[in-house]
Amino acid sequence: MIKRPCGADTLVREMPAAKVDKARPTEMLALILRACQLLSEAFREIFDESAYQRFLDRNHQESSPNAYAVFRQENEQSKSRRPKCC
Repeated sequence: MIKRPCGADTLVREMPAAKVDKARPTEMLALILRACQLLSEAFREIFDESAYQRFLDRNHQESSPNAYAVFRQENEQSKSRRPKCC
C-alpha cells in the first residue's frame, strides 16, 4: 500500500495492483481433466472394475455373465484364503 499526498496534505491510499497468476484456460482444463481421470481410476479400483478387466485380459475373454461369475468365484476364493488379522 502506497500513500501519496492529495491536495491539502491529505494522504490517500492507493490500491495495490492485483498479482494474480494468469494461468491459461487450457492448462486449467488439463488439470481438471487429470483430476477427474484419477478419481475415475480410483473408483474403478474400489468397485473391482479394473480387477475384472485384468481378469478378462489375462484369460483372453469377452465380458459376459459367465465370465463375471468365474471372476467372482475366483475373487471370493482368493479372499477366503487370506489370513485375517486380529
